[in-house]
Amino acid sequence: MTEIVNRGYKVRIQPTNDQKISIHKTLGCCRLVWNVSLEERKKFYETSRDIIRGNESRTFKSQKDWKEVYPFLKEADSQALNTTQQNLNKAYKHYFKGIHGVPHFKSKKHSKESYTTHMVNNNIRIDGDYIKIPKIGLVKMRKNRKVLPCNSIIKAVTVSKTLTGKYFVSLRLEVEQKRSSRDENFKRVIGLDFSTTHFYINNMGEKANFPSYIEQTVTKIKKCQRKMSKQVKTSKGREKTRIKLVKLYEKKRNQLKDFHHKLSNNIIKNNDIVGLESLSLKEMNSEKYFQKRIQIMGWRNFIGILTYKAHDKAVILHFSNQYYASSKTCSVCGHKKETFPLSQKTYTCECGNVLHRDVNAAMNLSQEAMISYLTN
Repeated sequence: MTEIVNRGYKVRIQPTNDQKISIHKTLGCCRLVWNVSLEERKKFYETSRDIIRGNESRTFKSQKDWKEVYPFLKEADSQALNTTQQNLNKAYKHYFKGIHGVPHFKSKKHSKESYTTHMVNNNIRIDGDYIKIPKIGLVKMRKNRKVLPCNSIIKAVTVSKTLTGKYFVSLRLEVEQKRSSRDENFKRVIGLDFSTTHFYINNMGEKANFPSYIEQTVTKIKKCQRKMSKQVKTSKGREKTRIKLVKLYEKKRNQLKDFHHKLSNNIIKNNDIVGLESLSLKEMNSEKYFQKRIQIMGWRNFIGILTYKAHDKAVILHFSNQYYASSKTCSVCGHKKETFPLSQKTYTCECGNVLHRDVNAAMNLSQEAMISYLTN
């Protein structure tokens, strides 16, 4: 059997000088539409008593209306302007539900510059080593891998520019692929307990060993930030330091992404059931030490990568209850301790079980995953 899944493919492009100007025009127009639409909403909500009802009944200006006020918006892709307003609508819906904070105005100095346009009448397509982008034309791609899988349909494309001056396109695809079937004869069940030192420890006592080269890059970033904080804002030396800092951040992101993909491939390839803990990153961010380690290690991104790869290979991912005391519970007899401070690294039980606290927690997570599968 086959199934339709959504996939994203990111490829670097090499636009000409004229194409760069067109990309920057579209980025600027999308930022303008966002800001003027946001200002319109803010003024309305300041005078409206019932905000949510006003949001449902009020008809705000569309991108066609803004083109009458700002005629130069006609030079930009209309689909990109429409997508910008749709994103603003989603941002306000999330704000009213309490998921995110209130939307803010966008600045030219913002680190993320991108816009999204959708497929209409085959206006986005791959032509050899080139990609056709609306209002931009055929742009050269740096193809170092197969871009489009078989039986794939392009739904949208996101054009982005990094602070280091690189341009990328992210293709949103609908891919038809074979549905993987799971063998009832399990090879291995594994439990992963996340660690602020080793990234994770499994139920066999094996550590992920978070790469030291990422830690070294983080140290260079800290030194560069301290140097930049002492320089004059308008000086050429500060600008050189800023460019160096941006490159270090990009290097760190690429190193972390490479580590996540290699690690997740190894886990999915060698296991049939994976037990994980449900991390409350919001609570962990309240402590300064945990906040820094979360930012460095990127657990949330790793779980996202692991989730879609597990779906493709029919591997079962089981997330334990957020309040399940995996560290306090004995993995042999099931006795639960009332208190077990973080300073104690060894778990000792009256039944004679003596283990490292993280290994004991990982064993509990693997058992929970297996029990959940057998009972369902």
